[in-house]
Amino acid sequence: MNTAGIGRRSALRALITLPAVALLPLTASYTATAITTGSTDDLPTGSAGGDDLGSRPAPDWMKGIADACSLTALSVPGSHDTMAYLGTILAQTQSSDLPTQLAAGVRAIDIRTRHFRDGFPIHHGIEYLHTDFTDVVRQLSVFLRAHPGEAILMRLKEESTPAENTRSYEATLNWYIHQNPQTRDLLSAYLWKPPTGYDGSIPALGEVRGKIVVLQDFSASKIYGPRWDGAHMDIQDDYELASLADVPSKWNSVSRQFDAARGGSAQTLFINHLSATGTDPLAIAQGTVPVTVARGAPGVVGILERTQGHLSSDPTGRTGVVMADYPTTAIVGAVIARNMP
Repeated sequence: MNTAGIGRRSALRALITLPAVALLPLTASYTATAITTGSTDDLPTGSAGGDDLGSRPAPDWMKGIADACSLTALSVPGSHDTMAYLGTILAQTQSSDLPTQLAAGVRAIDIRTRHFRDGFPIHHGIEYLHTDFTDVVRQLSVFLRAHPGEAILMRLKEESTPAENTRSYEATLNWYIHQNPQTRDLLSAYLWKPPTGYDGSIPALGEVRGKIVVLQDFSASKIYGPRWDGAHMDIQDDYELASLADVPSKWNSVSRQFDAARGGSAQTLFINHLSATGTDPLAIAQGTVPVTVARGAPGVVGILERTQGHLSSDPTGRTGVVMADYPTTAIVGAVIARNMP
């Protein structure tokens, strides 16, 4: 059983019962698994400022990299909970939509699907993000059609609690791949299919250009791509903070993973989450939410500024996949630059 995110979901549910004296005015309305609260405009953005991903496009940065280069050798900008630009203050992790992220150079995405009524609405925890897996497939396909030299790593995760289904999660995924008229032709063209005898290793770039590579974070009878947190991955995802005072501790985890990626096995895909949030209801109510962890708050240097300083101080060496909340143009550009001769 995949238990990632259980603490966050429990905290979100618990917030409904917080007293009115909580520091953030939270009002909960649970409809189609959505919680309605405030917006990120209610919180200080700290020293890293707002989102600027649309300011410096990098839609073809993989084009000049040799086909023989393994994906494990690359430094790859990514976004955590990619579709959560539509979320509330508890769940929002992005300010830019998926097409903007892709055009900016993001090549690793994090897609969370709830299995509900034999479909895949997109969720962050218990919160519905007002979009569907079909929307994701369409947007990825449009991008890859225009930029066939690129490849997209897509963590595909079963999120929240399944409900009102007549089939398994895997059967619904296969429906999207083989039967759904809105996605089957697109996935036939753009989804990477592991070859016969596939051993779960991370493929070379030339094998997957123009394709979506599933990083499989769900149970199934077959392999759809490299297993998330499997033998060929090394993942840092210490996302639970008791308060904003724990941001330096989170940064220590991030920094150690950067060091591991620099010197680690060439056959391992290192994944480093910059993202974190409070999971205790009181911590969240007091402002420990994704936007303040990422961008900082008065007296707190956020993870984005710390990361930018780290990448600028030594602009060489592999970073692996860098999964960020609210990634900036500077960070995306600094990660991409490490792949260039």
